[in-house]
Amino acid sequence: MAIRPLVFCSASAVALVLGGAAHAQDASGQGSSASSGASDVSEQDIIVTGVRASLMSAQNIKKNSINIVDSIVAEDIGKLPDNTVSDALQRVTGVQITRAAGEASSVQIRGLPNVATLVNGLETFTGTSRAVSLGDIPAELVSGVDVYKTSTPDLVEGGVAGVINVRLRRPFDFGEGLHVAGGVRGIYSDQSDKMSYVGSALVSDRWQTGLGEMGLLLSVSYNRRRYQDQDAFNYVSSGDPVAIPDTVGGIYSSGDRKRTGINLAYQWRPTENLEVHADGLYTKYSNLYNNSYFIGLPKAGTVTSITPYQDYDFLGESSTTTNAYTLSSMQAYLDRTQSYQGNLGARWTGGHVTFSSELTYNYSKIKDRNVIVDTSFNAPSMTVNYNYGGTPNVDISGVDLTDPSNYTVRTLFDNHSLSTSKQWAWRNDLEYAFDGGFLKKFKIGTRYTHRSVESQATTSTGIASDGTVTLDMLSTDAYTTSPTGLVKGALGVGQYLTLDPDYLLNNTDAVRELFGQSNGDRAYDPANYFADIESTYAFYGMIEYGFDIGAIPVTGTAGARVVNTVEQLVGNTASSKENYLNVLPSINAKLGLTDNLFLRLAWGKTITRPEFSALNPLVSYAPSGDTGTQTYYGSGSGGNPDLQPIKSTAYDASLEFYPARSTSLTVAGFYRDIKGYIQTYSAPETIDGELYLVSRPRNTGAGYLAGAEVAYQQFFDFLPGALSGLGVQLNGTYSDGMTDDPINGGKQRVVNVSHWSYNAVAIYEKFGISARLAYNWRSSYVDSYNSGGSQASTIMVRPTGQLDFSASYDLTDNVTLTFNATNITDRTYHDYFKGVNSDGVYSNTPRDTRTYDRTFEIGARVKF
Repeated sequence: MAIRPLVFCSASAVALVLGGAAHAQDASGQGSSASSGASDVSEQDIIVTGVRASLMSAQNIKKNSINIVDSIVAEDIGKLPDNTVSDALQRVTGVQITRAAGEASSVQIRGLPNVATLVNGLETFTGTSRAVSLGDIPAELVSGVDVYKTSTPDLVEGGVAGVINVRLRRPFDFGEGLHVAGGVRGIYSDQSDKMSYVGSALVSDRWQTGLGEMGLLLSVSYNRRRYQDQDAFNYVSSGDPVAIPDTVGGIYSSGDRKRTGINLAYQWRPTENLEVHADGLYTKYSNLYNNSYFIGLPKAGTVTSITPYQDYDFLGESSTTTNAYTLSSMQAYLDRTQSYQGNLGARWTGGHVTFSSELTYNYSKIKDRNVIVDTSFNAPSMTVNYNYGGTPNVDISGVDLTDPSNYTVRTLFDNHSLSTSKQWAWRNDLEYAFDGGFLKKFKIGTRYTHRSVESQATTSTGIASDGTVTLDMLSTDAYTTSPTGLVKGALGVGQYLTLDPDYLLNNTDAVRELFGQSNGDRAYDPANYFADIESTYAFYGMIEYGFDIGAIPVTGTAGARVVNTVEQLVGNTASSKENYLNVLPSINAKLGLTDNLFLRLAWGKTITRPEFSALNPLVSYAPSGDTGTQTYYGSGSGGNPDLQPIKSTAYDASLEFYPARSTSLTVAGFYRDIKGYIQTYSAPETIDGELYLVSRPRNTGAGYLAGAEVAYQQFFDFLPGALSGLGVQLNGTYSDGMTDDPINGGKQRVVNVSHWSYNAVAIYEKFGISARLAYNWRSSYVDSYNSGGSQASTIMVRPTGQLDFSASYDLTDNVTLTFNATNITDRTYHDYFKGVNSDGVYSNTPRDTRTYDRTFEIGARVKF
């Protein structure tokens, strides 16, 4: 891999360019004096705007923090360095993202998804999760994001990997008077061949009154994104003596997602030492999407030939089936989420004492609905190559896939669910600052949260038709023709027919009549009801200290957080109550080796409670149907009410060099001793006398996460003329994680953890132009274990990278034009069944091939 030379040779690059950086010292005059000549440039003389201002602010936060923290700063209203919070986070050292449905769908710190999320320092969430969906917070509302990789006692517990705090804007962030800003972007997505758009506006004012200074801010954002993901897949293999996949096919996943965000903030400063604030955040999410499936069933017919893999003769690389029973399926979904957060707080400072208190209320509601109809046809001949350059290829002959008379309406799945979550939270903090000596500050505080979660759903069981209805018997608006050229044409299947997704959702009663069902939504199944009530009571105490070791100043924090958790769970024949106490000490130290070279050391304990959705005892079962020789009657997935919190002891160290305000070189090492890490595993379970392969989250035993990070950024001000606008950001992470296998014993890799990842960003900022070309790459990682079948049971993801570009031009002081492009190289995702099967036999065969939209955006921002 080229990752090691790319990242670690940055140290050599620094030796070449930091000599120029020495001529760009910060305003404090740190470092050597400037030499004469064309390179005699001081950073004080540079007008700092755009991306450079963002990086300087982020570097300043990192440099002055007690914790080990990385930040993203929006240097102007509505302008994060990327289009979304999640996209921007992928540029942070040690952060990786996964992409789906036209966006960054999840965020991991050093490969772990167990991330606590805060908004303005306060706990918030979406639905039955413990974190907020970062995609639900429009980037236009955000002033900055902080990624805390070490903990202090005043930080909310949770997040084995770290804590992400999203900072929204408040009126006192601006100077006096009225401030107005807004922006709009048009977005074209090539795979969906659709246009989308984003619009935002902000109004903020602050003024003096007889009651003191007041400020009011309102910001709104509306985001509509139409997207399409494509997937070609092989499912698990079964059969004897040569096993072939039970199913093979492809999916067009198309969606129309809308997000609304509204942030209202009020601040009042009646006296110099008292400030009161009230914030409200409303987010609304609606995703109307569908999955159009083509599903080949190689064993549902007469298998006339199988050609084994040369290296794995127990697995078939290709096969031919006559009279092959084949499916198409339309899965139509409408997911809707509404979330509210309101908080009221005050901060008072008097002499050495500062006291703050804040009361928060959260409410989240998720309402999902789906209608799925399978249709079938018989193919006189179907030949499948399961490894056509890493992608399955299906060749069907003897049937017209666009003739509606060939398709029989087969099975209906008609379901809906509702989840709600409410939380009250109250925090109090008291701080005392000492005049001098070893103790700098003493801080104590309390936290109380009370959260209730409810979830109910229908039972996902298929309803069979009588087999007499074909598509040509329906109105022409009831069915539709699929797109063509799936995964760049590699699957080989052209256009086919399915039910129309809009018809399924808008004419559901007519669809129900086809299957002999009554009108109206099905009733919730009482067996699927789930409720969880959780209260936490926390107290913390900490000191900030400072002393000298010779000429080296040492500052830091030490203290502990004590938290008691009371949880009561009810649902689906499960009922439990737990009451547990955790003591979470932590120490952070910062050593000033020189004026611009710092060593940080940190140690601390954390806990991460299971997601509420993971505790849900509900299990959904799906029979596979009669598709030939299969190991299991069907599959299932569900939660696990016996899950326990993840416990971790963290050790961190970083060495940070800041030769100039926008230049830094940092190296960090980390180790996490983890107990009870939660991963999803599949295991056989007998349901009504039939054997199902059921996946559930489970606690593992002992494990660890260890690694190192390197980051370097600089602007080359010492270069002549236009070249002085060049800058660079490089960072790379090595991670290694292992944990106990709760199913088979032994050790295995932690899922989602790539050994290597890096970002390489070229920056240009001059003459009103601000541009970035950014490449993000990560090495292979484990997606999941225990997939079942005769092939390898571990699913591995191949290395993947993405190239993005963003640029803006300041047309005037008040108007900026923007252009962005994502996924420029049109990346393709591959994962594989790789490793050993349940009998310990090795193989490496393809599973999924996925392609995603490339997007191109043009927009404008204004501010007054």
